[in-house]
Amino acid sequence: MTPHLACKDVSVRFFDSRFFTLKDVTLSIEKGEKVLFLGPSGCGKSTLLAALAGLIPGSIEAEITGEIVRPDRIGIMFQDPDAQFCMLTVGDEIAFSLENRCVPRNQMDSLIEKAMAQAGLSLPKDTPIATLSGGMKQRLALACLLALDADTLFFDEPTAQLDPQGRQEIFELLRSFSDSDVTMVFVEHVLDELIDWMDRVVLFDAGGRLIGEGTPEDVLSLYGKEMEEAGIWKPRLFPHTMEEVCADPSHPLQTEWSSQLQRSKAKHTTSSLRTNEPVYTVHDLSISYGKKQVLTSINFSLHAGEWVAIVGKNGAGKSTLLKVLVGLEKWKQGDILFAGRSLKKWPTKALFEQVGFVFQNPELQFVTDRVYDEVAFGGKVRGWNETALHEKTIRLLQEFALEPFSEKHPFTLSQGQKRRLSVATMLLFDQKVLLLDEPTFGQDAGTCAQLLSRLQQRKEQGTSIIMVTHDMDLVDQYADRVLLLDNGTIQFDGTPYELFSSQLPLPGLIRPLPYEWERRIKDDARFGLVSYARESIR
Repeated sequence: MTPHLACKDVSVRFFDSRFFTLKDVTLSIEKGEKVLFLGPSGCGKSTLLAALAGLIPGSIEAEITGEIVRPDRIGIMFQDPDAQFCMLTVGDEIAFSLENRCVPRNQMDSLIEKAMAQAGLSLPKDTPIATLSGGMKQRLALACLLALDADTLFFDEPTAQLDPQGRQEIFELLRSFSDSDVTMVFVEHVLDELIDWMDRVVLFDAGGRLIGEGTPEDVLSLYGKEMEEAGIWKPRLFPHTMEEVCADPSHPLQTEWSSQLQRSKAKHTTSSLRTNEPVYTVHDLSISYGKKQVLTSINFSLHAGEWVAIVGKNGAGKSTLLKVLVGLEKWKQGDILFAGRSLKKWPTKALFEQVGFVFQNPELQFVTDRVYDEVAFGGKVRGWNETALHEKTIRLLQEFALEPFSEKHPFTLSQGQKRRLSVATMLLFDQKVLLLDEPTFGQDAGTCAQLLSRLQQRKEQGTSIIMVTHDMDLVDQYADRVLLLDNGTIQFDGTPYELFSSQLPLPGLIRPLPYEWERRIKDDARFGLVSYARESIR
């Protein structure tokens, strides 16, 4: 019997590389099966997805060998949603999917509205795509995919730019298809809310070889050591449940979470960093796009050696605020002081000598044709000594696992590799401030830890960091302060421990598991459902 979706001895090599990204992969997927590809960043997961979907070699040039069997009606959602848009407005983009199905024009409006509702897009159909946040673009890409009504769907990190609640909602929506005969294949680093409803997990090593497959429980049990050595993320809770953990005082996760809470509480009680003159002072800042008010009356300061996280739901204005701080966007009223001087009076070149910026989309900052040149570019512009520049460039390439790709064009890297490259280019210098927009998304556990370690070193040397992120565990572990944006203003400015331990509503966010456990235990104790309480939650 012919399989629904399969490949046999498939290898893929891109024409700018001497090495194969994938090597002799053989895989068969049944109709209706839900499959997750796991592996370190850059191992070829997205390449395999593209080959199975027919994009390689149909739309993406590469040498491919082996055999592939695929169905006719397929849809794919990319890591970068901008890569798949071809129209100008939200409604027209979804209508394009319907046109591919030959849906009559008089039937489109209701189907467009249905797809938008399913994907959580509550905005006018004539909204320009260019005005959407990264997270809203991902929702639009999902709406377009649902409108295709395909029987096989490929998802390449479909929630990478969504806020935590949005990610949970999308996974819940996709989970509603789990009992259907729609075949679904995922590449994803964030495993919670996803892995527990997968039929099968396929595991790859860093060289693009398939090293194991099975049920989620079997793969986590049998290949735990290999996953750890390869730096692959593991789920934070699965195969356990929160109810199971809360019911068992001796559960190992209770011990782990209790220790995490103690560390966060101790960090909260340490002395404040605000003992020196602020590096940034933001006073009554208001930002608008045309007639739309994005942020109003924003006030905060940033001090030397301080790590501040900016959080909030998609569209809250986080990335916009970051761009304004580096002069890439204009503001309506108020003022921003950098090193005691109005930002408007800083020459662009002088400002970028002091402030490093990493875009949400790393491709926006690439200016050369080689990975090596991209890292070295700023040093060359500044006339650095060639030997010293080469040594520092090679060291950064090695630390970010990019040295094997030093001769490649930056645009040919995987999304995770592009992200690492964008951060490496900023770490070549010793700026006073680093502004980072989602620097860890698309990273495996190993490269994420390496990146955060380098940032922590810079912080300890006095560099100030402002980071936009949707990773609340990262906020809890690394940030000194957190700014919560909602309804155009700063709703909270304090420590992560204060925020996550509070009763404040967290629009778009989900508390880290230790705090969620703490809340549930407290509630159970309050209502007499348990007879114990841990010292850490009194």
